[in-house]
Amino acid sequence: MGIWECYWLHLTALIHDLGNILLLPSFGGLPHWTVLVRDTFPLGCVFDESNVHHKYFKENPDYKDATYETKNGIYKEGCGLDNVIISWGHNDFKYLLSIVAKDNGSTLPSAALFIIPYHSFYSLHKEGAYTHLMNKEDVENLKWLKIFKQ
Repeated sequence: MGIWECYWLHLTALIHDLGNILLLPSFGGLPHWTVLVRDTFPLGCVFDESNVHHKYFKENPDYKDATYETKNGIYKEGCGLDNVIISWGHNDFKYLLSIVAKDNGSTLPSAALFIIPYHSFYSLHKEGAYTHLMNKEDVENLKWLKIFKQ
């Protein structure tokens, strides 16, 4: 595949960290710790041990909630990551931008719209955790995310 067939991947690379502008006063001036979250992870199911700083998850009230203590938690296996609540970070800002773009006729492929919110979901793309929640489209898009992260 030539460079022009993957133009969207290059464009995705340009926009993938735009959420960092939330640090600037004119865009909300949010504290560093709320914006530059390096790892995202699903909420509503058991916290996988591959999540960074997993030992601190024991302090989260959800850790001891019986509803969330199972592999699937509140989700059905294969439900698709778009149906999973992911912890908030700068990726969400960019994902909202991509949804606006999609709703207004963007030609970015679904793989680009997958990379934007999930590029910091390290337990998924580095460790293979939470794959049971993915649908077929997620599986295909994960291949592009791994190319993106190289």
